[in-house]
Amino acid sequence: MKSTDLCLSSQGSEVVLATSNDEKYPPENIIDGSSETFWTTTGMFPQEFIISFHKCVKISKLTIQCYLGKNAMYFHVLIFTVVS
Repeated sequence: MKSTDLCLSSQGSEVVLATSNDEKYPPENIIDGSSETFWTTTGMFPQEFIISFHKCVKISKLTIQCYLGKNAMYFHVLIFTVVS
């Protein structure tokens, strides 16, 4: 069974908050599905972003890619549901 990446903008997801925005590397790059684009932060840590899905989804895998070389990175992942 092939899974669909529901976190892509092509699937209706959107970045609704990002603590940093660079014109060349905007937060929307997080969900564009391309390995050639990325989001870069322009400030101090911590940095964060929020992705909104267009429907309730079951998250079975989370992949984070980081390109900082030798610098240590720590990730804090929060997943929540907003019921309206």
